[in-house]
Amino acid sequence: MKLVFWGVRGSIPVPGPHTVRYGGNTSCVQVELGPSEPILIFDAGTGIRELGQALSARTDSLDIHIFITHAHWDHIQGLPFFDPLFKSNCSITFYSLKRRGHALSDVVNSVIETRYFPLSRADWEARIRFVEFENEESFSVGSGISVSTSRLNHPWIANAYRVDYQNKSMVYATDTAPFEHVILDWDFISRAPDVSQPVDPQIKEQLQVMRHNLISLCKDADVLIYDTMFTDEQYARNPHWGHSAPSHALAVCEESGVRHLVMFHHAPERSDEEMDILVADAVELASKTNVKISAAQEGHSILL
Repeated sequence: MKLVFWGVRGSIPVPGPHTVRYGGNTSCVQVELGPSEPILIFDAGTGIRELGQALSARTDSLDIHIFITHAHWDHIQGLPFFDPLFKSNCSITFYSLKRRGHALSDVVNSVIETRYFPLSRADWEARIRFVEFENEESFSVGSGISVSTSRLNHPWIANAYRVDYQNKSMVYATDTAPFEHVILDWDFISRAPDVSQPVDPQIKEQLQVMRHNLISLCKDADVLIYDTMFTDEQYARNPHWGHSAPSHALAVCEESGVRHLVMFHHAPERSDEEMDILVADAVELASKTNVKISAAQEGHSILL
């Protein structure tokens, strides 16, 4: 199993001299399982464009599976530029959590309406299929390839994915707030809750269930790719934005037995030098644990 990072940034692409080392494209991670296996892609931010260019150079039939965490713009904005959609030798299956009144097909088709983009859905030559799953559902996408899911704590309800293949495992969990102060559901909360106040017992119980399910999903995974957009101080100011700090990610790793935490969904305003500091602080925080810490960098890969 090989993890390839094509986009690691959150919110908006930020190309430029201050993001050269970590990268400026938004979320897109490829999981390679072998030349004859399906191609797994997690999220379709702007990083998916370059991935699509690499795949479109191939002349063999491609079986591509795209797993969408949620439909916020930074996770789908690269789709119109994904070349395999326009190739007849490609079969592409989209996956997403089933959402009330919002079919996955409508979300995907909306990004290529002619009022927004010069081409239309009719120009896609690939064979397209849509799969919507229930919360906490597991399924297979090929022989010996298991995908499991769990809800995250983020507006519009993001979803985490786990892939198990030949005794290797990875979890992709972005975007999410820690399960501590507020439940983030369908609507955005415009005012930050006071994190110094006690949490309503019913809400606290629901948050504990959500966290338990995520810990179960991550159990003994080789790698966890996790939202670390905030520092602890930034989270305290904006707990309703639906993002975490490295301390929250490390706590998940320790509780679930994850061996390697990959920091992800980097803040768009954070420069390479500032990322170096954030990573160094996280490594120091993890120094008394058995968890390896690294940060996702565009163009880099991890071989399991």
